[in-house]
Amino acid sequence: MTRTALFETHADDHGCGCVPAPAEPDSGTTADLMQARAIAAGLAEFGVGPVRWSAAYDHQAAAVVLRVDTARGLYALVIPDPGQSFPVHHRGERVGALDCRRTYGTADSYTAALFAAFLRDRAALEIPGRDACPRSESMV
Repeated sequence: MTRTALFETHADDHGCGCVPAPAEPDSGTTADLMQARAIAAGLAEFGVGPVRWSAAYDHQAAAVVLRVDTARGLYALVIPDPGQSFPVHHRGERVGALDCRRTYGTADSYTAALFAAFLRDRAALEIPGRDACPRSESMV
């Protein structure tokens, strides 16, 4: 069911117009959402707070994605199937992938650091206190 779909109401003997509860997400989607949130928590070290990210299931990508609002627009880190690399999308198109795979040995903090570096390399994220090149407006 999409957000814009009309809800079907169920009328019983008493005239109740109850809206059915949405189906619970499967355990795989729940695990993917937890991993996306753990990766997002690791982005806090690089100045990306909870105001700048969201994690949700994306029907177009058919996967859970972690979206980060940057100076260059929204970037989405797709949570892949186990064993696959993490694709990154920008404006609906794949623009690359992180140099790691989703395995039990890959820490979420490591994935967050690679995603932050990916964004920094595309001038979409300035990492506070870590950028080697000063910007012209911060020079005296």
